[in-house]
Amino acid sequence: MPPIPDRRYYDSFLVPHLGLFLASGANLIVGWVCALFGNSQWLVASAIVMSLAIFVRLGMSLFHARLIEKMPHKRLNAYVQAIEIAISANLGLFGALALVLQLSHNLETLALGYALTYATAMTVRCADRPGWARAHMGLIAAPIVLAGLYVATPGSTVLALIVPGLALSMDKLTQAVHYNLCNIVRISQERKAVSEQYHFLAMHDGLTNLLNRDGFHYALDDLLAQHGPHQRVALLWLDLHRLRDVNESQGYATGDKLLCEMTRRMRACTPDDAVLARFGSDEFLLALPVASRAHAEQLVSKISEHLNRPLRLDLALVEAGTSIGVAILGEDSATVSHLMQSANVALMQAKEQGLETCFYVPEMGSKRAERKELERDLRSAISRGELAVHFQPLIDLDSGRICSFEALVRWTHPEKGEISPEVFIPVAEETGQIITLGNWVTAQAARAAATWPDHILLAVNLSPTQMRAPGAALGILHALRQAGLAPHRLVIEVTESVFLEDSVHARHFMDDLTRAQVHFALDDFGTGYSSLSYLHRYHFDKIKIDRSFVCGPEVGPHSDAIVRAVAGMGRKLGMEIVAEGIETAEQANSLRRAGCTLGQGFYFSRAVTAEMAQQLLERDMNHQTRFDVAL
Repeated sequence: MPPIPDRRYYDSFLVPHLGLFLASGANLIVGWVCALFGNSQWLVASAIVMSLAIFVRLGMSLFHARLIEKMPHKRLNAYVQAIEIAISANLGLFGALALVLQLSHNLETLALGYALTYATAMTVRCADRPGWARAHMGLIAAPIVLAGLYVATPGSTVLALIVPGLALSMDKLTQAVHYNLCNIVRISQERKAVSEQYHFLAMHDGLTNLLNRDGFHYALDDLLAQHGPHQRVALLWLDLHRLRDVNESQGYATGDKLLCEMTRRMRACTPDDAVLARFGSDEFLLALPVASRAHAEQLVSKISEHLNRPLRLDLALVEAGTSIGVAILGEDSATVSHLMQSANVALMQAKEQGLETCFYVPEMGSKRAERKELERDLRSAISRGELAVHFQPLIDLDSGRICSFEALVRWTHPEKGEISPEVFIPVAEETGQIITLGNWVTAQAARAAATWPDHILLAVNLSPTQMRAPGAALGILHALRQAGLAPHRLVIEVTESVFLEDSVHARHFMDDLTRAQVHFALDDFGTGYSSLSYLHRYHFDKIKIDRSFVCGPEVGPHSDAIVRAVAGMGRKLGMEIVAEGIETAEQANSLRRAGCTLGQGFYFSRAVTAEMAQQLLERDMNHQTRFDVAL
C-alpha cells in the first residue's frame, strides 16, 4: 500500500502529546550530556543542530492547526521529512562520534544505545511508509557501522557486524507491520464500501435509482435545513396512470421501461435542488423550493405537460399520463407530516375529478375527514343490516312488459339517513370495499331473481376493481349456483372505464363468463371515452345509452340523431338498445321510434324492494300492469 500523505497522518505526527515531549526531552538530554561531558566541539555542534530541529518540531506541534489549514500538504510533507531526517542523521552522527572520539564507556553506551533505540522506534513509527523506516535506520546505523570499522577495536568491530543484522531484522518487522496495516486498511475500506452500498440500497429504489420512502424523508429534512424555516417548499404527489395495464398487456419488462422513462422525464424537467423519490409502485414524490404559489403553479404546469406527453415503448405508443396533487409548506401545511397528508388529499381529489393537477385547499381536509368517516361506517354497514338491494325494471318498449330488473344497492344510515350511491360507491371503489360490497349485492340479487319467472333477467353492475379481483368470474358463477339462478339469466353491466384501466383482465373476465352464457351490457354509452372498438373487440348483448341523451338540458336534435345512430348500429350487430333515465311517456315513445328496444327510468318505476319487485312481476304476468308507450 503506497503512503498516503493526508491530514490524519500529519495530525498524528504534529498534534502535541506526551510521547512527543518525552522523546524530544530525551533527545535533548542525551545530546547535551554527551556534548558537555565529551569535551568535543563536534558534539556541541551536533547538539545545537539537534536542539534547533527539536524546537522547530515542537513549534510545529503547538501550532499544527494553523499550519495544516494554511500550508499545502506537499510543503508540509517536505518539512516533516526534513525534520525527521535531521534528527535521525544527528543521532547517527552522535553514535559515530562516540566511537571515534573514544568517549568514556558510560557516554559511549548512552550515545550508541539511545541512537539504536531511536532507530528501532522510528522503524515501527514509520511502518506505514517502509521507505522512510529504512531511511531512518540507514541514517543512524550507517555512521555507527563505519565508525566501528574505522576504530577497529574488538568491541567496535563486533558492533559494526551486529548493527546491520539489527537493521535487517527491523526491516523485516517493518514489512510485517506494514503488511498487517495494509490488510487492516483494506478490510476497513471494504467494510466502508459495503456499508455505503447497503446505505444506498436502503435509501434508494432498485429500479429507478430514485430515493425511496426513507431516503425521501432524510433528503427533505436536508432540503429544509439548507433553505431555512421560512422557505416555501412545494410537495408534488404524482400517480402514474396505466402502469398495471402495461405490465399485464406488454410484460413487466416494458412496465419497468415505462417507469424508467417517466423517471428520466421527471429529472429533466425539475430543478437541480429538487428532491425526487419513488414512493410506491406507480407513485412518486417531488419536493422543490418555490418563491410563491404562482411560481409553484408555473412549475407544476410545466412538469405535468412534460409528463403527459405520449411516449414510445417497444414500438408501441403509450399515453401513460399522471395525476398530481400539490401542497405547499408554509401555506397549506406547517409540518412535513401534514404537508404529505395535504398533497395526498389533493392527489385523491385530482384522480376523482379526472384532473391532471390539483392544488390543496383547506376545504379538502374537511371533506377528506368526512370521507374517512364514511369509509369506516361502510365497512360495518353490511353486518349491521343497513344495506339493501333494490330492483328497477327494464321495460320492452314495444310490448310495455317487464323483461328484466337492474339490481341497485341502497344504504340507510342510522344517523345520516339515506346515502346516495353516488356518494358511497366511489368510496368503496377507492378503498377496495367494492369487492365485498359487489359480491354481497350479486348474491342477494341472485337469490331474489331465482324466484322470478325464467324469462326475467337480472342485471348487476360490476366495477373494474371487482373484475380485477382474483377468481372474480368463478365467484360470480358460484353465487349463481348457490342461489339456483341459471347463468343465462344474468346480465353484467360494465362501463368503458373497465377497458381503459385494465383491458387484459377485462378480456379474460368477459371470455370466461361468456362461455358460461352470462350476458354483458355496455353501460353509460356515449360518455367518457366511448369507442366503437370496444363493441368490435368484446361481446356485448346490450348497449345502455346514457341518460344525458334522454333527459336534461342537452337533449335536442343532435342527441336524437346520436340515439338513432346507436340504435341502428345495435340492430345491425344484433344488440338490444336500452335507454336510461326515461321520465315521461313522450320520451319513451320518441326513443321507441328512434330504435331503442328497452327503457328504464322513473316513468316506469323507481328502484323498489325485492317484495315490491315480486308484486310488479305478478301484476305484469296477470296483465294488470302494462306501460303504454305507443302514443
